[in-house]
Amino acid sequence: MELVKIIGVGLVTAVAAILLRSSKPELSFAVTIAGAVILLLFTVDMLSETIGIFSQIGEATGIDNTLIRTILKIVAIGYLVEFAAGIVEDFGAKSIADKLVFAGKVIIFAVAIPIVQGLVTMVSSFLELV
Repeated sequence: MELVKIIGVGLVTAVAAILLRSSKPELSFAVTIAGAVILLLFTVDMLSETIGIFSQIGEATGIDNTLIRTILKIVAIGYLVEFAAGIVEDFGAKSIADKLVFAGKVIIFAVAIPIVQGLVTMVSSFLELV
């Protein structure tokens, strides 16, 4: 049922933004932003359930919660940046959207450094055993 709500909000937002674009462009922008916020709010509930499942998997497998949080943070950054870049591109600022995506990739790289460090440490400890 959530999918129907999300699709409905998306379609209503798109139609309203298109209809307003020619006569009131500033309202078109506001409608698009409002629709995007509503869509994000709908997905936050589903996301919180998913995060709970990942925490249970981490506890069951013994994987450090920090690693799971970092991976979820990376995924969230990717989705949010892509979402924001899509909105910016919809309003004709493709070059800004491209820079936003690049900045998101740099942030993801920075957030992933502890994972890479842990992997290097683990591999080096395995090599010492051999």
